[in-house]
Amino acid sequence: MAYARRRRRHEGVLELTPLIDVIFLLLIFFMVSTSFVVNREIAIKLPQSTSAANEPNDQQLIMLIDAAGDFLVAGNLYRDASVAALAEVLQGQLGGQITDGVSIRLDVDEATDYRFVIKAMDVCRAAGISDVRLNTRGKN
Repeated sequence: MAYARRRRRHEGVLELTPLIDVIFLLLIFFMVSTSFVVNREIAIKLPQSTSAANEPNDQQLIMLIDAAGDFLVAGNLYRDASVAALAEVLQGQLGGQITDGVSIRLDVDEATDYRFVIKAMDVCRAAGISDVRLNTRGKN
């Protein structure tokens, strides 16, 4: 006599709990390992000049001034900073070296009030930097 074998069917069940755990751990991993880059630039529009020349200098510091009078020095934004505080920042950039061969490039927005340019020149004088250059954009 032949017995009919009953096959037991296993229904496939997708368990979501381990899948959710893995996705949650991946989410936490990517959130922790991602570095957020803070853009420390200010948007300026340089004035145009027909005689603009780019002179690269290894010991040149850069100071940006936007139309609102905010200063960007060494990647840090300074609002309503005093001349002494900004001069201290420039001295920190120099690292105590002699300021004879050091120049500073002022990138000033074309809509900036003249008083902020004068303030920047006062900052440079207080820091002991006498070679101050104004940056312009060429006629392109």
